[in-house]
Amino acid sequence: MTSSGIGHGNRTAGSGHPSLLARFAARRAAKRVADAVATLAALVAFPTVAAPPTPNVQLPPFRHLKEYLAGLCGEWSLDFQDHGAAVVIGLGRAEDRLGILTHGDVQPADRERWRGDPFTLDRTSEPGRLVGRGVEDDKASVATALHAMRTVQELGVPLRRRIELIVSMTEESDWTPFRQFLQEWNPPALNVALDAKYPVVTAEKGTGGIFLTFPPGPPAEARPEARRARLLSLIGGEARTRVPAEAMAVIADIEPGPAANLRAGASPSSGVRFDLESAGGRLTVRAHGVAAHSSTPWEGRNAITHLAAMLARHDWPPTPASRMVQLIDDLVGTGDCAERFGDLACDHPFMGPLTLVLTRLYELDDGGVEACLNIRCPVGRSREQVESAARTAIETWTVRRGGIPPGCRIEMGDPYHVEWAPHVPVLVDIYRHYSGQHDAGPVAVGGGTQARLLPNGVNFGPSMPGAAYTGHSDHEFVTVEQLRLNLMMQAAMLVDLAA
Repeated sequence: MTSSGIGHGNRTAGSGHPSLLARFAARRAAKRVADAVATLAALVAFPTVAAPPTPNVQLPPFRHLKEYLAGLCGEWSLDFQDHGAAVVIGLGRAEDRLGILTHGDVQPADRERWRGDPFTLDRTSEPGRLVGRGVEDDKASVATALHAMRTVQELGVPLRRRIELIVSMTEESDWTPFRQFLQEWNPPALNVALDAKYPVVTAEKGTGGIFLTFPPGPPAEARPEARRARLLSLIGGEARTRVPAEAMAVIADIEPGPAANLRAGASPSSGVRFDLESAGGRLTVRAHGVAAHSSTPWEGRNAITHLAAMLARHDWPPTPASRMVQLIDDLVGTGDCAERFGDLACDHPFMGPLTLVLTRLYELDDGGVEACLNIRCPVGRSREQVESAARTAIETWTVRRGGIPPGCRIEMGDPYHVEWAPHVPVLVDIYRHYSGQHDAGPVAVGGGTQARLLPNGVNFGPSMPGAAYTGHSDHEFVTVEQLRLNLMMQAAMLVDLAA
C-alpha cells in the first residue's frame, strides 16, 4: 500500500518515492517520446475551435478528432466510448476506476499573428520546442496520457483500478454539454486532470465575467459637436479567457494638434506598441500587446487597457466608445487585480489575489459597445459579495461621471478548493522525485478547469511552476524535454494510483 492507502506495487509506506514498478514504467515511457510527438502532430492538425452557435460536436474538426482517437484505440486494443461532449478511452476491467481528464478543444488562433501555421506542429524552427495551437493546452496531455496508458498496457501491469482517459470537447467554451455528460455518465471516484500545472493543483479561483454595455447614441450628424474629433469605435480581443494582444480605435475629424498629442503619447515603454494611420479624414490607432491566459495576466500586455489609457488623455464628445474609454481608464486601468474597481479587490494567503482582466471589447449590432471583464476570485467572498462590490463600484462611477449608466450583467462561479484527497500525497511524491523539488506541495491557480466537476478532481501538470504559460498565447509551445518528463510522471502516476 502507498502512504495514502490507495496505491500498490513496491512502494514502501511513507517512503516519499514512487514504487519500483512506477519508476520502471516511467523509464519505459520515456522511450516513447518520438511516438508521443507523432501523436501530438496528428492532434494539432485538427482545428478544434468552437464556432457558436453550432455545437462543437457537430463541427467537422471535432468529428475527425474523434475518428482519429477511435482508430488509435482500435489499433492499441483500448476501449473507446463516444458520449458526444466527451470521449472515454479505457484500459482494464476493474470495477474501481481512475479518471484522467484532458480536453481536445483549443483556443482560436489568428494565423496572421503566428510565425507559421498554428495547426501544423512545428518541430524544427525552434530547436527543442514543439510549437502549435493546443500543444500546452491540452493536446500534448492527450498524447502523453495515451502513451502512458500504452506503456502500462505493454508491461502487463495488473490493474486494480480501471483507467479511463476522459477527453472533453468543450473545455475552452461552453461547459454545459460536459455537465450534461456527467449527469448521464457516472464518473470515477478518483480523478486527475492534466490541464494546469505542477506540483498538484488543489484550488482554483471562481471564474466569471462582468459585461458592461453602453447603448448607441444619436447619429453623429445630429450632435452639436458633430465637427469635433469623435471617437467612433474601440474594439479588441478575441476570447473571454485571453489577455488581448490587439485593439483598435477609429477617430473622426481629428485636428493636427490632438493627433500629434496622441502620437506623442504612443510610447512603447509599457510593452504595447501603437500604430497610427490617417486616411479619409479618420485616424486609426492600433495597439499591439502580448496575449496570455487571463488567469496569469501579468504574463501578457493588455492592448485594450493600454489603448484606453492613451485615449483617455483627450476630452472626447460623448459616444459609446468614449464612455467606454472613461470607464476603462477609471475603473480598470492597466493593472490586473481590480485596484481601481471600488472595493472589489481581495486576496487569499493560499489562492492569491482576485484578478480582473478586460479580455474583449466589441460593437453590438445596434451600434452600442460591450466590454467583457474576466474575473477570478479566491475563496473568502461569496458570489453575492463579489457582485455587490462590482455593482456598487459601477454605480458610484456613474454618479461621478454622469450620463446614462452602463448596462451590467455579472456571471460568477464559485472557487474550488480540495481540502484533502487521498491521491494528492502520491502525486506530490512523484513530482518531487522527478523534479528534484523536494519541498514541493499543493498549489492554487487562477484558471478554472473541469477538474472541479469531478469527484476528488485535482490537476497534475502539464506546466512547470515558474515557467510562463503559453497555452492561450500566439506562441504556444511545449519543450520536448517537458513532454518527456510529463510522459514519465504520468506513467508513474498510473501505476501508483491504479495498480
